[in-house]
Amino acid sequence: MIKGLIKVNKEDMAKTPESTSFYEQLFKKVLFTTSVVVVLSLSYVLWVNENPDSLFLPVLVVGLAFVKTIFIVRLTFLQLSKIIGESHQLTHVLTLFAVLIVLIILSFSADYLALYVLNSENFKSATSINGSFLLEFFEFTYFSLITFSSVGFGDIVPLTISGKLLVIMEVFLSFFVLVFGIANINRIHVDK
Repeated sequence: MIKGLIKVNKEDMAKTPESTSFYEQLFKKVLFTTSVVVVLSLSYVLWVNENPDSLFLPVLVVGLAFVKTIFIVRLTFLQLSKIIGESHQLTHVLTLFAVLIVLIILSFSADYLALYVLNSENFKSATSINGSFLLEFFEFTYFSLITFSSVGFGDIVPLTISGKLLVIMEVFLSFFVLVFGIANINRIHVDK
């Protein structure tokens, strides 16, 4: 009887480290990627007081967003697909996608805000975006979420090539997430 209890406890304990191991791996992989993405997305703070008419600054924002997009695709998706290969639980896959979606939406929000801060004529809006930093960030988070979901209400519209390039990159990532999810759907197991 004692051996039976010990066996059950060992089996229960074996399940917990797998779950913990997944979240530890996810945290390690996402922490570095998130740090790089946040630094790239918020780097505009360093040069926001430069000449707003400069062509270099919008190109810099788009260039950093492109680097960020490649970084997210290469490091995050490829590394995290290995994690999905090791863990087939629905909760793990949903956690992974939630982290990726939040990372993409918030990082592009910062990019859109950077372009807007550089020159408010980069975007046309049906409502006034001018306000506090938090209100502007909220508006561009909304725009990023609408862009990511491919709904596109048209209340905020990019007018410049740099704004349109950012939208293209975000839509590319949203399709990539969708394809990544569909490609891995057969690996998901639902615990009953």
